[in-house]
Amino acid sequence: MLDIFVKQVYYINMNENIKYMSIIEKFTRMINKFNYIEKIPRDFGTDNLLYPSEIHLIETIGKTPGINVTELAKKHGISKAAISQKLKKLEKKDLIERFKGNENEKAVLLKLKIKGEIAFKGHESFHSIMDSGIIKKINEMPPEKVKDFEKILDEINIYADSFIN
Repeated sequence: MLDIFVKQVYYINMNENIKYMSIIEKFTRMINKFNYIEKIPRDFGTDNLLYPSEIHLIETIGKTPGINVTELAKKHGISKAAISQKLKKLEKKDLIERFKGNENEKAVLLKLKIKGEIAFKGHESFHSIMDSGIIKKINEMPPEKVKDFEKILDEINIYADSFIN
């Protein structure tokens, strides 16, 4: 008897799920494409190929000059050891520099060098081009649909967080 009940519930759930498979497949395809984009190293005007993780560190340092290694690690959700390795690569590429703070001699602070500033500006330019298509589509939507879309994205983010935590 229980076996029949389980099969019926499974059948009902499968029929419900089939209704949404197209949406889930499209969403998954979109995530995969953005993941692929996030793995491609690019030249942001410095003749250095920079991986997204590197240019995003440059972006954070560019927006918060004088940030310390600990704060940078927290913002990017990675360990100080991992940040230090990435920062060494950026130093070798002559994009950033470390310096000691006046108030706390132990604190290692970060700022962009000239090539880092060029990469920072190049990254901003890249995003203005990349984001413009999405912004155009959103601007074509009625305001209430934009709010609904934003709520859906918030809910998906909360759902994704439940698998991370």
